[in-house]
Amino acid sequence: MKRVFLFICFFILVTGVQAQKKKKVVEKFPATMEAFVDFDKGSAYYTKEGLDMLDSIYMIAFNKDNKRFYKMTITGYDDGDEVSEQSTTLARDRAVMVFKYFSSREETEYIIKRTPSYQISSCSGQQEYYIKYKMPFDFHWINIANVPKEILPDGVDCRSKVHVLVEEDQEDCLGSFFDYDFPSQDTVMRGNYTVVTIPKGAIEYIHHTKDTLQKDYSIEFKDVMGFDELADNYFLVPHNKQYIINAGYIVIKPSVKPDYATCEGKDTIQPNIDIRVFMDKHQYNSGLKFYGKTYKPNGDVVYKAISTKKIKDKERDEMWIQCLITPFQFDTVFVGKKIEEKDMSDYFYAGRSEEPGSFECMDGWLKCYKLDKQGKYILKDKMQGILRKPR
Repeated sequence: MKRVFLFICFFILVTGVQAQKKKKVVEKFPATMEAFVDFDKGSAYYTKEGLDMLDSIYMIAFNKDNKRFYKMTITGYDDGDEVSEQSTTLARDRAVMVFKYFSSREETEYIIKRTPSYQISSCSGQQEYYIKYKMPFDFHWINIANVPKEILPDGVDCRSKVHVLVEEDQEDCLGSFFDYDFPSQDTVMRGNYTVVTIPKGAIEYIHHTKDTLQKDYSIEFKDVMGFDELADNYFLVPHNKQYIINAGYIVIKPSVKPDYATCEGKDTIQPNIDIRVFMDKHQYNSGLKFYGKTYKPNGDVVYKAISTKKIKDKERDEMWIQCLITPFQFDTVFVGKKIEEKDMSDYFYAGRSEEPGSFECMDGWLKCYKLDKQGKYILKDKMQGILRKPR
């Protein structure tokens, strides 16, 4: 890794070689920089030249366009005299003074850096995002008279100076999480009959972020697929023109989701949230589909069929249907089948308002089951083909 020295004259040179007549191309924001800051003899206050040096370091390392993540090592030296009561803490005091210079720029007790990054939101696309973090740092202070010469910087008279080393170290700066997504990882939720997979970044994505953010992300999930829980409180899929028979539904409630009405990039959002529902054999063959929210130009919501894939695993003797949805289709996703009004009697019995399991429809009351003398459910053949078997 290249290391860059800052000298009082403000030339930036690559260390390890002497200045040459041939010009060198030096990176605007190098991965490593180091400099020596001058102090007056016997004083814990840097000189005017020392202040200029600190300003130069700050202008480069803390530049708003600098995308590197830095840590800092500050090493203070005394004047090289024999240690006395007055000079015992001189090296330490000088290192503290340099630290205070950087921390005072943000008026905090830490050294704070802002590094440009970006965030991608489902609605707003990619936007500039600044990561604000406490810069990791190390302190050292050395009484020159008490240490072997090989410990001191080679070829540099470090008396009455503080050595500042700035190094790129993304891992140390950001902790264990480099990226943050809503959700923060691929999230798999399982119900009694359903598996929902929400990939990381399906809603929002923030690059280069510490593992502490202001937003928390949570998801509540349930599926209603069993015959008993569905039939006892039966209702059709909401629709103002068609009849869609309800064979079950999945409710997904996230704490963060895009708003369709205000979303600027709604047309570019792709369905990548996976829903799979395991089917009984008779359901698998009945032509059930998923139905999810679709938005009309005026903002009204209507439930329409979502592209549904049938999957059969012969080895495991499993069958399921699968669909992909967008975050706009959260809340409730139905499994069902569209029929004409003339076919309603093939699925439902006539009911009465006071009967358990009855629901209002077609200017009257319907229900999806009857009870025999033993209290067992009786269903019409077509309804029996789309609902799970009663317990």
